[in-house]
Amino acid sequence: MDKIIPISDLQSKAKRYVDQVRRTEEPVVITQRGRAAAVLVSFEAYEGFLATRDEMSYPDWSKRLRRARAESAAGKTLALESYLRRRAPRA
Repeated sequence: MDKIIPISDLQSKAKRYVDQVRRTEEPVVITQRGRAAAVLVSFEAYEGFLATRDEMSYPDWSKRLRRARAESAAGKTLALESYLRRRAPRA
């Protein structure tokens, strides 16, 4: 469950909340005038969001996702190291 705090708490205890988010990976919802205004998340979670948004920007993303799920269910997997070697830019 997300922790919800008023912006005044964030202003006075920012370090505490940043440390908490980094440690627990749980987001903190920041409210302003009683309404959700922002979310404090770890940098890793933010990077994951950006990567997901990028993948979903492709017109065929749902087709690619179905294919990936089917391949995974069929046991067709690839080690991360192998994938990274294949995807590495060629000099």
